[in-house]
Amino acid sequence: MATYKELTENFLRTRSDADFTSLFYKIKPGLTSYVNKIVKDRELAEDISINTLTKMWTKIDQYNPDYQITTWLYRIAFNDALGHINNRNKQSSLDKLSEFGVEINEAGEFVTGLQGAFDEYEMKTEQDYIDEDDAMMDLYAKTLKEIDILKDTYKGIIVDRLINEMKYEDIANKHNLPLQTIKNRIRRGKSIIEESLS
Repeated sequence: MATYKELTENFLRTRSDADFTSLFYKIKPGLTSYVNKIVKDRELAEDISINTLTKMWTKIDQYNPDYQITTWLYRIAFNDALGHINNRNKQSSLDKLSEFGVEINEAGEFVTGLQGAFDEYEMKTEQDYIDEDDAMMDLYAKTLKEIDILKDTYKGIIVDRLINEMKYEDIANKHNLPLQTIKNRIRRGKSIIEESLS
């Protein structure tokens, strides 16, 4: 299995679609998980991660190869996540940021804690990232198995939401069910999966 360093060096050398894609899919799971911890919204985390990884293509010349590429990308994603949080209700934003030790003054300027929000990720080794990816893939495989044995009442809807990433409204239209019923079944299906995995 190629390392982050090897994949990054390949992409920097070739600038090819294939090498970009390999690096993209190597980084995306961990990056999305990291962003989700900040924004507490999986769909938004996916959007921010994809946007960040797109910048890996368009702004790669700004990357300093002396550092791990994930350090650069996690910083970009962190700043993007903060931007989204700041667009939400101000008090809610401050509460979420405080969980990361970040304080903001009345002028909206960062006072403390900004570095600490991603220090943990800068100190990680290549093996740490590989172990995280392996654990995530293992959890993904187990989750797929649990989805497969769900009752039909939940299975199709959960597949449409979690795997096909369909919107609630589209799922409701597809299954010809009220939107609230879809939301309830997704919530219950997730709960069943979580209980099985715990």
